[in-house]
Amino acid sequence: WPNQIMGLLPAAFALPAILGLVGVLRTVPADSPARMTQLALFGGSALFFITLIFPIQYERQWLTIAWALEGAALCWLFHRVPHPGLRLTGAALLATAFVRLALNPAVLSYHPRSATPILNWYLYTYGLVTLSLFAGARLLAPPRDRVLTIKAPVMLYTLGTVLAFLLVNIQIADFFAEPGTAALTFKFSGNFTRDMSYSIAWALFALLLLVPGLVKGIAPARYAALALLGVTLLKLFFHDLAKLAQLYRVGALMGVAVIAIVASFLYQRFTSTLARADENKTPLSPGA
Repeated sequence: WPNQIMGLLPAAFALPAILGLVGVLRTVPADSPARMTQLALFGGSALFFITLIFPIQYERQWLTIAWALEGAALCWLFHRVPHPGLRLTGAALLATAFVRLALNPAVLSYHPRSATPILNWYLYTYGLVTLSLFAGARLLAPPRDRVLTIKAPVMLYTLGTVLAFLLVNIQIADFFAEPGTAALTFKFSGNFTRDMSYSIAWALFALLLLVPGLVKGIAPARYAALALLGVTLLKLFFHDLAKLAQLYRVGALMGVAVIAIVASFLYQRFTSTLARADENKTPLSPGA
């Protein structure tokens, strides 16, 4: 193990659950009180064994990916079978996958670094979990968006954004890691190119985060983007440029300044649009 046929085992276990699901759909009346619970049970079991194929067949964090895929799949099933247990379990699995990747530093040393930059196991592991979090957030849109007392879309979008930001930093750290390094570590000094890569990536990430915050009117996204951009500028001025020659310093400042100007332009357009909308909503006085 792993081998070419181990993935068939959970696939075989999924068949009885699928048959049970078909049986419920065909035999249990639509107005039966137990129908929804039975559909949720057999449907969730089938999805569990289907997503279990990946960690059994493959290595390198596929168990975590399976949790995320299962969580997103349960959120999708909740649209078809609105049983609250599916929503709760799906959100819990997605949150668990996030915790394992984001709050467990040892995860970076579970497997050796890949010799290929960018296209490595960090990309598909963190990337697939991030996409699953975003998919779960979209699938749990209002009005059935609350898990217990928590707004699930807000939580899942936040976790997905944090994980995406972490992936960007991991890829930069991996790209500049010394050859032969077994475990990935983060370093923010000693290599100007790496330090500037962090700063530029943070600024671009802040700009990308600002766009949906403005377009969708999401205030937390706007505030987070501006805060990240502010941290980036502080890092640039007090850390990255401290030991630079004058010419390189000007070039670095120009690069970040362009990003800051674009962000400022977008924010100004957004505030102007809001002001015009408020003016249009203001009722005219009787004497006007």
